Amino acid sequence: MSTLNSGVSTATRATAALARAADLSKVYGQGETRVVALDAVSVDFRQAQFTAIMGPSGSGKSTLMHCMAGLDSISGGSARIGDIELTGLKDKKLTQLRRDKIGFVFQAFNLLPTLTALENITLPMDIAGRKPDRA
Repeated sequence: MSTLNSGVSTATRATAALARAADLSKVYGQGETRVVALDAVSVDFRQAQFTAIMGPSGSGKSTLMHCMAGLDSISGGSARIGDIELTGLKDKKLTQLRRDKIGFVFQAFNLLPTLTALENITLPMDIAGRKPDRA
């Protein structure tokens, strides 16, 4: 079994990715203040596999996750969730995709202080008009 440049075997690569970045770039600022946070990053995230994103502070780990989840725009390349390309999605469609297909765990608490923990967890389903499975 041969291994591709990403370290993933060709047999594994044959299964469809749940999320994929292809030559993903993110640049903040211009001129002297320009910062390249992601420089042509390509990665696949597959079902039933764990992926660790590691690197020193400032290496782009959070930026990659934010771009892959549609929380931040990308400067170049492609970011996909399943067969949906995130680039160019209108805000409403992007909001629906994040609500229905993506789960987030943030480094800092992003909870609404006026809600209970359960209410914070079920808020996206409440907004979507869905009832959580109490089991």
